[in-house]
Amino acid sequence: MRYRALLCVLLVFDSAQAQPADAGGPVIVTPTARCSTIPQYPRSERTSGVKGTVKIHITLDAAAKPETFTVAQSLGEAFDREALSFARECGFTGATVDGKPVPSMLELSVEMVPPVLPWVLTGTVVGELGQALEGATVSLPPLTALTDTKGNFTLTFDSVPPGDGWVVVEHAGHSQASFPEVFRSGQTTRARYVLKREKVYETRVEGSRLLPRVPDADRTPQVSHYTVTAADIDRTPGALEDVARVVQGLPGVAADPDLLANFFVRGGGPDEVLFLIDGVPLANPYHLGGFASIINPMMIDGADFYAGASPARYEPSLSGVLDVKYAASDPKKLKGVADVSMATAKARADIPLGVEGLSAVISFRRSYFEAYFAILKAFKLFGADTVAPDITEGLARVTYRNGRNRTMLTFIHASDGLNFVIKPGEEVLVNFNGGLKLSNTAEIVSLAHRIDLGGDSEINFVAAYTRDRNVVDVSSARRFSNDALRNEVLSRMDVRWVHSEKHRTGFGTQFAWRELGLTGEVTDTRAVAPWAQEPMVDNQRAYLPIAPRVKHHILSAYLEHTYQPAQALMLEGGARAEYDASYAKWLGSARLATAVTLPTQTVLKLSGGLVLQAVQRPLLLDETYGNPALLPERSVQLIAAVEQPLPFEALLRLEAWHKWLGNLAVNPDTQAGVDALVAAGQPVYQSLGSGVARGVDAMMIGRTRRVMYTLGAGLLWSERQNPLAVDTRPYPVMWEQRLTLSGSVSWSPNSKWLATARANFRSGRPYTPVTGFARDEVNARYVPLFGERSSATYPFFFELSLRGEYRFTWGPLPCAVYLELLNATNTMNVFSYNYSPGDFANGVEPQRGAFNHLPIRPFIGFRAEY
Repeated sequence: MRYRALLCVLLVFDSAQAQPADAGGPVIVTPTARCSTIPQYPRSERTSGVKGTVKIHITLDAAAKPETFTVAQSLGEAFDREALSFARECGFTGATVDGKPVPSMLELSVEMVPPVLPWVLTGTVVGELGQALEGATVSLPPLTALTDTKGNFTLTFDSVPPGDGWVVVEHAGHSQASFPEVFRSGQTTRARYVLKREKVYETRVEGSRLLPRVPDADRTPQVSHYTVTAADIDRTPGALEDVARVVQGLPGVAADPDLLANFFVRGGGPDEVLFLIDGVPLANPYHLGGFASIINPMMIDGADFYAGASPARYEPSLSGVLDVKYAASDPKKLKGVADVSMATAKARADIPLGVEGLSAVISFRRSYFEAYFAILKAFKLFGADTVAPDITEGLARVTYRNGRNRTMLTFIHASDGLNFVIKPGEEVLVNFNGGLKLSNTAEIVSLAHRIDLGGDSEINFVAAYTRDRNVVDVSSARRFSNDALRNEVLSRMDVRWVHSEKHRTGFGTQFAWRELGLTGEVTDTRAVAPWAQEPMVDNQRAYLPIAPRVKHHILSAYLEHTYQPAQALMLEGGARAEYDASYAKWLGSARLATAVTLPTQTVLKLSGGLVLQAVQRPLLLDETYGNPALLPERSVQLIAAVEQPLPFEALLRLEAWHKWLGNLAVNPDTQAGVDALVAAGQPVYQSLGSGVARGVDAMMIGRTRRVMYTLGAGLLWSERQNPLAVDTRPYPVMWEQRLTLSGSVSWSPNSKWLATARANFRSGRPYTPVTGFARDEVNARYVPLFGERSSATYPFFFELSLRGEYRFTWGPLPCAVYLELLNATNTMNVFSYNYSPGDFANGVEPQRGAFNHLPIRPFIGFRAEY
């Protein structure tokens, strides 16, 4: 053990005698201390890690005998007691003035340095499925251990100094892996190391660390699953630091990726995708009606996206799930990162709070599109009085780790605002014939606790409160606005239990209380065909005053199990049951799947499932406007998949899928149909709709030493049928993009440079065309006449975006400068057709124009880490 004692001497005497020796003054000899022992670190504080100095003042008489011992600077009672005991064991030589002994005072500084106590590293080595790996070698020089039959190991270090090290783990048939660990004196560190199986045709490419490795083939029965990392978000040109825009580029996903961040999965609508942050559902995951998601990119630890057949632990969703996990940091010292670009400024700080295992992380993001919109105004894309959209996000999280337990308290705030203002007579491309104001504020408070049971087993508890308010204010020939407020209280428990190498089980319960109130006015769409889109045209529809208040009390339970009877065969099943006590309705999901791995490492998968999802639009459940008795909407899915590692560093994924839809909420597509139902005393909305969606998705990921490439393709057919319509034939949904193609290439010549290009092609979306206008002589206006539903198609979409990044060190700070060029080819992609108001008095009909996606635009940014 290491101890140090510092001696400091102070001599007290008459100031009149204090004359320099060279000026004829007295000759002074200071007192000294002789300490033959070392100070003892208090046994009761050995694990505290406290380090500091205790100062003792000792008064000596003329004979150099100590008279008093006084603590002048304390470190705590236990430390003071040991310091005084140490001081009393010392011997002293008194002070003299001109050779005569005089009384004096001595200051003794006793430094307390904590001893290095044994550090125990214990844990489990498991495979990809959580199965224990017996006989694995765990090494951290100078010690090595072998795992037992349960995959457990223990290493005890008595003399390793504090610092960082790499634990190397090896097991036959698995790829070697290294894991960083920090020496913690007197502590026990519990770890779980996961090893991946080696590829038979593996040709591991070593190259730039800025390029990720190609993922291994997923040998589990889970299909349609994609993992998105924080690095993926940074690397993707045009993503604008948004995980939702990264998901837009995956096969089976329809989107308008240049203008909006929202997306549609395998022919499903926007309310058929479930969004979560750390297990908490998001009712409104977007800023500004879809311009950007509210998910903070600086906090993302990873995200799981399911394009179908989502596990039973998630609430039922007809199409997909995006589950985002925020980081739970455990810093040993202050860490920070700041990023400033032409669009946003964002920062994150990870802060240790002085107690072992206790830390905090704070993050903030703010957009500043003012300069960007000044350019758009100059080109008369928006009105001169338009206020640029603003996006603000903040997060604070406190994490406490104690052995196998981890507790997190999190607060999230997200808000945005937008104000389109069109002055009378102002000619601009985006014309709302007045103005549009949007504002949204959301807050989430959550408390999560995790218990590590060892191996891959754990228990998680989550309690959360969510508040979301959205306000829309439109000023035109007639002004209307509405205010939506949503409150939700959620509590859930999830257990993951690995029985053995062959069996693993997950189960849990959840209770959710949800309330949504909507006040104001909305456009009366009861006579508008569902799932169809119209151009931007003044359709002269009336406004309805509304004040619905919808409440849900939902109790849920689920069970999942994975069984591996043989090394090459895996079976999986899961079911979820939900009961909405407010409407006395049962919801839920069920899924069965299997995976077979061939000797060529080809993984064949088959999955089938049933989903019953509640109607999500609150207006449709309103007693006045809609129908509270609407049934849960139903989806039956069948998915066949193949994953094939290639002889070179690449992976190929191919999926064919089919969905059958039923109990879809529908309404008549004419006012006469609405009037007939109302006259008969029947609700306007009924659970009579049906549909079908099918397609093929493919993706290939590969890399060479300096190049990473991704190719994706999707084919989609999606149509639905409305028996309440005049024409009951099936028709394509508005979210159908029949063909999607995407590709990206990243090149990194070294550890400093990274350049990426991404191309995106999408066939046009269906829409209902305007075939002409009728003169309404009574109201002196033009009324649009619509053609057959979804009978026309917008032009295809194409975009090429580029990104370059240079990393360097500026003093102690790792930094990066990046430049993005969005829509590099300046392609004028059509988002929607729009129609001018026309001039009724002079017989000029409204004329068609085009509301295009955004033009070419550069973004430059700077990032620094500490």
